[in-house]
Amino acid sequence: MEVQNADEFFEDLLALNLDSKYEGVKLSLVLQQDWGRECYLHDPSGVLWHFGEFNKTQDSN
Repeated sequence: MEVQNADEFFEDLLALNLDSKYEGVKLSLVLQQDWGRECYLHDPSGVLWHFGEFNKTQDSN
């Protein structure tokens, strides 16, 4: 899922304390990728969510 700001989104997820409310929830730190920044969330059903912020591109004009 694309987000505007991966760091802010991570902080919002962290504030929810999902890992203490639901068994099996894991939240990764924000990682820098070639294409942008990303964090992961394993939800209680085992689904791995990717939350990514794409690099800003500059107009070549």
